[in-house]
Amino acid sequence: MNRLQTRIFGFFVLLLIAVQAFSFWMAYYSYNKLEKQQLDNRMSVAEKVFRSEFDNRNHYLSIFAETAAKDFGLKEIFIDGEQKSFLIALNNHRGRIGANMAMAISKDGKVIGQLVNEMNDAGKSKVKIGSEQGTHTALMLEQSMADFDSLYRLDGKIYQLRFATLKSGSTTIGWVGFGFVVDSNLASLMEDQTGLPTGFALSSELTPPQFLAHSGIDIASNIKAVLGSFLQKGTENEDYLLWSLPLGQLGNQSLYAYMYLPRADVLKALQKQWWRQLWLVLLMLPVSLFAAFGISGSITKPIMRLIEQAKFIAQGNYDAKVKPSSTLELAQLAHEFTEMQTAILSREKKIVHQAFHDTLTNLPNRNELERLVSEWIQNGSHVIVCLLNIRRLTDVNVTLGHMVGDEVIKEVGHRLENMNNVDLVCRLSGDEYALALKDFDDVGISTLLQRIQLQMAKRYCYQDVSLHLQLTVGVSILKSNLGLSQLLQQANTAMQHAKANKLDFVIYDPKIDQHTLETFELVNALTSAIENNELVLFYQPKLCLEKKKVVQVEALVRWLHPQKGTIPPDVFIPIAEKTGQMNTLSRWVIIAAIKQYHKWRSEGIELSIAVNISAENLKDSEFCQWLLNTVEQLKMPVSALTLEITEDAVVEDPESAIMQLSHWRDRGLKLSIDDFGTGYSSLGQLKQLPVHEIKIDRSFIQHLMSNDEDKIIVNSTLELAHNLGLSVVAEGVENLETLEWLTEHNCEMAQGFYLSRPIPEDELAQWLLSSHFSYIKPKIH
Repeated sequence: MNRLQTRIFGFFVLLLIAVQAFSFWMAYYSYNKLEKQQLDNRMSVAEKVFRSEFDNRNHYLSIFAETAAKDFGLKEIFIDGEQKSFLIALNNHRGRIGANMAMAISKDGKVIGQLVNEMNDAGKSKVKIGSEQGTHTALMLEQSMADFDSLYRLDGKIYQLRFATLKSGSTTIGWVGFGFVVDSNLASLMEDQTGLPTGFALSSELTPPQFLAHSGIDIASNIKAVLGSFLQKGTENEDYLLWSLPLGQLGNQSLYAYMYLPRADVLKALQKQWWRQLWLVLLMLPVSLFAAFGISGSITKPIMRLIEQAKFIAQGNYDAKVKPSSTLELAQLAHEFTEMQTAILSREKKIVHQAFHDTLTNLPNRNELERLVSEWIQNGSHVIVCLLNIRRLTDVNVTLGHMVGDEVIKEVGHRLENMNNVDLVCRLSGDEYALALKDFDDVGISTLLQRIQLQMAKRYCYQDVSLHLQLTVGVSILKSNLGLSQLLQQANTAMQHAKANKLDFVIYDPKIDQHTLETFELVNALTSAIENNELVLFYQPKLCLEKKKVVQVEALVRWLHPQKGTIPPDVFIPIAEKTGQMNTLSRWVIIAAIKQYHKWRSEGIELSIAVNISAENLKDSEFCQWLLNTVEQLKMPVSALTLEITEDAVVEDPESAIMQLSHWRDRGLKLSIDDFGTGYSSLGQLKQLPVHEIKIDRSFIQHLMSNDEDKIIVNSTLELAHNLGLSVVAEGVENLETLEWLTEHNCEMAQGFYLSRPIPEDELAQWLLSSHFSYIKPKIH
């Protein structure tokens, strides 16, 4: 120890030990960080891939069910009731998408057709009739079908099922649906996509989970216990990475998808490298003892370099290579780090690409659109989003097959991708694309859209079939305080407006938005308005021109909103029609009008009342019978009630309308065609209508004295009506001259502002007292 060489050797030995200990600690720290990031990234990307794949299946089933529901041949066989032919047609549709189940339900809830595709003992696919064929299902109401949760249990199997409505004209005649079975094949497909073992289980708070299907071989009992605790109680496990997603309800149980992976499997490569690094450190120690004087000054440099590189990798920087070392052991370790890094990067790139790109066109998908455009918005860029819809793609799929439809989708994507000045092209769904423009001049958007249409107008030929590609485009331009979801919503509104008006493109304007916040609030408030008596009836007098007496009034509903004031009927009646509240509203009006009739009679005022009936009322046979029962129960003379129906309400379904109107007429109710001359009814239909009178629309009466053409039309209408045995009411009378002209031409009744505007019931009595038009008092018995 007194020798200088020994002391130097001892010093280097101690120094070497200290350096190796420090290197070991730094490597261990970097390994832990890399381990955590690897676990988080693996499960996060797998979850996105699973959600995208499962949602795509639901969307595909929905689109195909809608396509099948529009098949005229299928509907015709459904209506004819030829079961064998219908099952064959239903199976043909099922086979087009390889569905495991096809199902058709009639309006009354009877299962008209149910086909199930299963594997027989020989391992071949076989289609058979389902066990519910001919039975009545619980899914009987159209509302239930609209809210159907896509999961359906049949004979111990669970299907991912989507329905679409079968309609004959505007009448719902049933539903047709297609589904894929939720089984081990689906689980295996998901495992192929995510790289993780996948399965499905039923679970509730009271019963242990029931494992239905699993990818690969059967799931081990110990893993079942771990998954059971996780699904039922949310208990995590330190040995496994666990993930679950509720897919829907089946009775009192929930169907869950789950994925798991032993943490050891994920970290196997890292652990292998960790042990290699540890052994290298241990092997280097005795070698370094013999070469302490030679390597003491350089031994720490390559180790520290590897530690820094490990930290760099732990931060997710997989694209930088580990720098080699002059020492053999450390060079090998650097090489293994590089190999591990390359393998991780390759798998992650593949998974990330699937999560952010469309599988058919290889274009970016909605996830990539959200990621990139959100960054643009956060960075203060000016953003324009265009939604593009391929016209008549459904016709291509039905006529030429989905394979040709897929080629059309790819061709449209290719042409869009080759457009100049477009920053991002994404495919969102079956026939829908999105373009995102960054810092694009608003003035040039119309020119760009025209160039896109010209690009699409070029003929596309596939297997000797020439197709004309066309797009419908909706555009939304970024305003202050808007996010991507609002941009997409506005673009979709513009696109739907373009479709409805047969335009190539529309740039969003709040004026075309029928789903504004104010309208949404009125939709929600209308039901409570009816229940809380916020509605009130106004009455407009009708003058009998022969007697010069007011003998009738028209009841017109108004909404007295507590915050917004009086809301006119042309605002809330369309809302009632669209939201299915028209029958409730009409019932309120009729009952209120009958009560008012009796109140006036008690005050000595004898007036009949006319109420308006909508097209929705005529479609409902229960409403028609309810009206007759209500008139009888409330003891109102049928001669004192007139029902006014618009021309359009009759034209929409003339056969059903004539049947309902005939039933009312046979029971003594007086019927009137409102707004005559503005609809689309033919003279042939008018001849068949069982009505008593027609009301000439105000557009022909208001300028009667200054427009000779209006005089000819009104005079001809009067002659036509009288020849058919109908009386006539003229709306829109605004001056004495018009009233006198109508009297001279034998018009029976008149109505308009010249007589009175619509007024509340308490003001009507005062108007009658002050008016020079008398009214009929009730007879005293």
